[in-house]
Amino acid sequence: MTYRYLPHTADIKVAIEGRSFDELLADGVLITRELLAGDGPVVPREQRRLHVAGPDAQETFLAFLRELLFLHAMDAFLPSTFLPDSVAETAVSGLLAGEPFDEERHEQQPEVKAVTRHGLVVEPRADGWHAEVVFDV
Repeated sequence: MTYRYLPHTADIKVAIEGRSFDELLADGVLITRELLAGDGPVVPREQRRLHVAGPDAQETFLAFLRELLFLHAMDAFLPSTFLPDSVAETAVSGLLAGEPFDEERHEQQPEVKAVTRHGLVVEPRADGWHAEVVFDV
Protein backbone atom coordinates (compact mmCIF):
# COMPACT_ATOMS: atom_id res chain seq x y z
CA MET A 1 0.00 0.00 0.00
CA THR A 2 1.31 3.38 -0.92
CA TYR A 3 -1.28 5.70 0.54
CA ARG A 4 -1.68 7.70 3.71
CA TYR A 5 -4.42 9.73 5.30
CA LEU A 6 -3.90 13.48 5.46
CA PRO A 7 -5.40 15.94 7.93
CA HIS A 8 -8.74 17.38 6.86
CA THR A 9 -11.28 19.38 8.86
CA ALA A 10 -14.47 17.50 8.04
CA ASP A 11 -13.87 14.80 5.44
CA ILE A 12 -11.25 12.16 4.67
CA LYS A 13 -8.27 13.19 2.56
CA VAL A 14 -5.85 10.63 1.17
CA ALA A 15 -2.49 10.95 -0.58
CA ILE A 16 -1.49 8.13 -2.92
CA GLU A 17 1.89 7.42 -4.52
CA GLY A 18 2.32 4.90 -7.31
CA ARG A 19 4.95 3.91 -9.84
CA SER A 20 2.24 3.93 -12.50
CA PHE A 21 -1.33 5.07 -13.11
CA ASP A 22 -2.30 1.38 -12.68
CA GLU A 23 -0.97 1.49 -9.12
CA LEU A 24 -3.05 4.58 -8.33
CA LEU A 25 -6.13 2.63 -9.44
CA ALA A 26 -5.17 -0.40 -7.35
CA ASP A 27 -4.68 1.77 -4.26
CA GLY A 28 -7.95 3.55 -5.02
CA VAL A 29 -9.67 0.18 -4.72
CA LEU A 30 -7.95 -0.55 -1.39
CA ILE A 31 -8.78 2.86 0.06
CA THR A 32 -12.41 2.61 -1.02
CA ARG A 33 -12.74 -0.89 0.45
CA GLU A 34 -11.26 0.32 3.73
CA LEU A 35 -13.58 3.33 3.90
CA LEU A 36 -16.63 1.16 3.18
CA ALA A 37 -15.89 -1.94 5.27
CA GLY A 38 -12.92 -1.36 7.58
CA ASP A 39 -9.71 -3.33 7.30
CA GLY A 40 -11.25 -6.81 7.21
CA PRO A 41 -10.78 -8.97 4.12
CA VAL A 42 -13.00 -8.68 1.07
CA VAL A 43 -13.10 -11.86 -0.98
CA PRO A 44 -13.13 -11.63 -4.81
CA ARG A 45 -16.27 -13.80 -5.16
CA GLU A 46 -17.88 -11.78 -7.96
CA GLN A 47 -16.66 -9.67 -10.84
CA ARG A 48 -18.12 -6.55 -12.36
CA ARG A 49 -17.13 -5.10 -15.73
CA LEU A 50 -15.93 -1.53 -15.26
CA HIS A 51 -15.24 1.16 -17.84
CA VAL A 52 -14.70 4.85 -17.13
CA ALA A 53 -13.29 7.69 -19.17
CA GLY A 54 -12.34 11.31 -18.78
CA PRO A 55 -10.53 14.06 -20.65
CA ASP A 56 -7.39 13.57 -18.52
CA ALA A 57 -5.90 11.43 -15.77
CA GLN A 58 -7.48 13.49 -12.99
CA GLU A 59 -11.02 13.14 -14.31
CA THR A 60 -10.52 9.46 -15.19
CA PHE A 61 -9.29 8.69 -11.66
CA LEU A 62 -12.21 10.60 -10.18
CA ALA A 63 -14.67 8.69 -12.41
CA PHE A 64 -13.06 5.40 -11.35
CA LEU A 65 -13.47 6.13 -7.63
CA ARG A 66 -17.01 7.39 -8.16
CA GLU A 67 -17.90 4.16 -9.97
CA LEU A 68 -16.65 2.15 -6.98
CA LEU A 69 -18.92 4.15 -4.67
CA PHE A 70 -21.83 3.81 -7.11
CA LEU A 71 -21.52 0.00 -7.12
CA HIS A 72 -21.55 0.01 -3.34
CA ALA A 73 -24.56 2.34 -3.15
CA MET A 74 -26.55 0.31 -5.69
CA ASP A 75 -25.60 -3.28 -4.76
CA ALA A 76 -23.64 -3.05 -1.46
CA PHE A 77 -20.70 -4.28 -3.56
CA LEU A 78 -17.28 -4.07 -1.88
CA PRO A 79 -14.25 -3.98 -4.18
CA SER A 80 -11.20 -6.13 -3.50
CA THR A 81 -9.07 -5.92 -6.64
CA PHE A 82 -9.11 -4.42 -10.09
CA LEU A 83 -7.92 -6.54 -13.01
CA PRO A 84 -7.31 -4.05 -15.83
CA ASP A 85 -7.76 -4.84 -19.50
CA SER A 86 -6.75 -1.36 -20.60
CA VAL A 87 -5.39 1.60 -18.65
CA ALA A 88 -4.73 5.01 -20.12
CA GLU A 89 -4.96 8.52 -18.71
CA THR A 90 -8.26 9.04 -20.55
CA ALA A 91 -9.93 5.61 -20.21
CA VAL A 92 -9.79 2.61 -17.91
CA SER A 93 -11.49 -0.75 -18.33
CA GLY A 94 -11.27 -4.13 -16.69
CA LEU A 95 -12.84 -6.43 -14.14
CA LEU A 96 -13.52 -5.31 -10.60
CA ALA A 97 -13.52 -8.23 -8.18
CA GLY A 98 -15.21 -8.18 -4.80
CA GLU A 99 -18.28 -9.27 -2.90
CA PRO A 100 -21.48 -7.94 -1.37
CA PHE A 101 -21.27 -6.40 2.11
CA ASP A 102 -21.74 -9.08 4.78
CA GLU A 103 -22.65 -7.79 8.26
CA GLU A 104 -21.07 -10.85 9.88
CA ARG A 105 -17.66 -10.33 8.26
CA HIS A 106 -17.45 -6.64 7.38
CA GLU A 107 -17.42 -3.67 9.71
CA GLN A 108 -19.98 -0.96 8.99
CA GLN A 109 -18.23 2.38 8.49
CA PRO A 110 -19.53 5.95 8.39
CA GLU A 111 -21.24 6.60 5.06
CA VAL A 112 -19.01 7.82 2.25
CA LYS A 113 -21.28 10.19 0.37
CA ALA A 114 -19.00 11.10 -2.52
CA VAL A 115 -15.54 11.53 -3.93
CA THR A 116 -15.06 15.24 -4.44
CA ARG A 117 -13.31 17.34 -7.02
CA HIS A 118 -12.28 19.71 -4.20
CA GLY A 119 -8.52 19.50 -3.73
CA LEU A 120 -8.21 16.71 -6.28
CA VAL A 121 -4.68 16.20 -7.57
CA VAL A 122 -3.58 13.48 -10.01
CA GLU A 123 -0.23 14.08 -11.63
CA PRO A 124 2.83 12.32 -12.98
CA ARG A 125 6.09 12.91 -11.14
CA ALA A 126 9.68 11.92 -11.79
CA ASP A 127 9.29 8.71 -9.75
CA GLY A 128 5.73 7.80 -10.79
CA TRP A 129 2.28 9.21 -10.00
CA HIS A 130 0.88 11.24 -7.12
CA ALA A 131 -2.77 11.75 -6.19
CA GLU A 132 -4.66 13.52 -3.44
CA VAL A 133 -8.37 12.93 -3.08
CA VAL A 134 -11.08 13.92 -0.61
CA PHE A 135 -13.93 11.59 0.32
CA ASP A 136 -17.05 13.32 1.63
CA VAL A 137 -18.33 11.55 4.77
